[in-house]
Order: sequence, then C-alpha cells, then structure tokens
Amino acid sequence: MSRAWLCLVAVAAAATLACSEPPTKEFHQAEGAIAAARAADAATYAPDELKTAEDALARYDAAVSQHEYRPALSLAIEARDGAYDAAKRAGNEKAAARGEAERLLGELEALVRTAEARLAGPPRPPAATAARLRTAVQSAQATLQEARTRVDAQQFQPAATALTAEIQRVREILDLPAAAGARRGR
Repeated sequence: MSRAWLCLVAVAAAATLACSEPPTKEFHQAEGAIAAARAADAATYAPDELKTAEDALARYDAAVSQHEYRPALSLAIEARDGAYDAAKRAGNEKAAARGEAERLLGELEALVRTAEARLAGPPRPPAATAARLRTAVQSAQATLQEARTRVDAQQFQPAATALTAEIQRVREILDLPAAAGARRGR
C-alpha cells in the first residue's frame, strides 16, 4: 500500500512541477509553425486559419502572464496545430491559384491566335473590325506579358484577375460565347 501511495505522490508532484513553469517548448514550436505558415503565404491563401493560430498564441501570452500554465499549454498546442493547418491550406490554395492562372494564360494565348487568324483571313475582316482586333491583340499580348511576370513572382491571384478581364474583352471583340470551360462544368 505504501508503494502505491508513493507512486501517487510522485505522479502528483510531477504534474505539479510540470505546470509550475510556462510551456516554452510548445510556445517555440507554435512560433516556428506560425513563421512557417507565413512563409507559405498563409496570410494570402489561408488568412482565417493563420489569424486563429496567432490569436491562440496571443492568448497563450495572457495565460502565462497570469501564471495559468495548463491553459497556456493548451493554447500553445492550439496555435501550433492551427499554424500547421494554415500552412497546409495555403499550399493547397496556392497550387490551385497557380493552376488557374496557368489555365487562363493558355486560354488568352488561344484567343490571341484566333484573333490573329481572323486578321490574316480569308476572308479579311472589314477595316473597323480589323482595327479592333489589332488593338485587342496588342492589349492581350501586354496582359500576357504582365501576367507571366506575376506568375513568375508567384502573384497568382492578381495575374488571374487581369487575365480574366482581358479574356472577357477579347471574347467580346471576337464575338465568342462565354468560356468553354464553364459549359463543360469547370
């Protein structure tokens, strides 16, 4: 019976000691995970998850300042896990945004080829239509160059926005229906 009592006292003492200091290891893990999430562009692609992790870490500081180490431990773990989730989601969202930007680049390139083919004829378009087509091709080529620069800089969302607007303008000039991808269920 005395051995069981000693074991119980030892476990209670260990638990008390474990909660008598701030959980700095978990805090540093959470800080590192948040830094990694920021580096993965979570501020752009997973802002809600990143904010949740940052808020948990801020609440950790408040708990530690009040010497509430058990809640602080939970908050540090919550912040770390939330940051991991933010980094994962940011990676997935960034990959999807890159794919969309690259798809839009291809679509605009195809529209430029269509416009150039119409300009070359036969039949040749009327002068006013040809002027509009040449202007559309020049504008689309400038947009393509700018969008490629943005994609290279991993600015996928601004590239996609610019490409989408330019695709719409060129489609209107070519008198083409809305994006074929939308009809196929994309």
